Amino acid sequence: MTEVFDAIVLYQRDHKEKDLMVKMLTRQAGKRMFYIRHGKSQRYQFTAEIQPLSVATFEGTINTTGLSFINDVKATKDTTFLMTDIVLNAYMTYILGLIDAAFVDNQPITKWYDLIIEALNKLQNGLDPQGIANYFELQLLPVFGIRPTWGQCVICGRSDLPLDFSEELNGTLCQQHWSADEHRLHLDTKAVRILSKLANIDLRLVGTLDLKTQTKQEMARVMDKLYDDQVGIHLKSKSFIQQLASWQNRMMQREKKTDN
Repeated sequence: MTEVFDAIVLYQRDHKEKDLMVKMLTRQAGKRMFYIRHGKSQRYQFTAEIQPLSVATFEGTINTTGLSFINDVKATKDTTFLMTDIVLNAYMTYILGLIDAAFVDNQPITKWYDLIIEALNKLQNGLDPQGIANYFELQLLPVFGIRPTWGQCVICGRSDLPLDFSEELNGTLCQQHWSADEHRLHLDTKAVRILSKLANIDLRLVGTLDLKTQTKQEMARVMDKLYDDQVGIHLKSKSFIQQLASWQNRMMQREKKTDN
């Protein structure tokens, strides 16, 4: 039965000589694999709409088992800003990769679809892409079975003192209880404060996200550690982001030497 549905393209892969398999996150039916006959042909009319990171309203058939199909495109959302910015592209690819890893196919996850659309709007309005990615990392931790305490001490519950993060105690420790874990991460307290806010806020309420380089590095350090040690996944898109960050740091150091 033909229906109209909204979808974000996760990725595509070649199938046979001229066809494509395109995985999409649909708002109505979760992640589905679509068979695009002659999708590699120059004559295929919806080539732009089935590119990774594209967002559109499609008409087609969503099957409960097996492959689904596209007949028409009813409307598109402008995501060209992702195609012209390698950093934004990398972070959105990573966010979609996390969603793909966190949920099984064919399971409706409307909340997460709507969050991704909100994230796209935030990125288009200039919010920091790492901060947006950290938001998704934090929100997805419970989906992966990990529920850290953020924003208050796991021992006494205080939130008015500087906090650090303890992997051993699975949450933040206030300054009075830092001695409870000698292996606490020794994070910059501002980074912990921002992560705690992101863990406990609706993305729609995030109006600004202006982060200094050092704060972002500290935020990335704790999230990378949690995902490496506890979640146990490390996506290729995350490796690419880390390579980008390393390259940007080297460029900044060269510019400083040149200025001196």
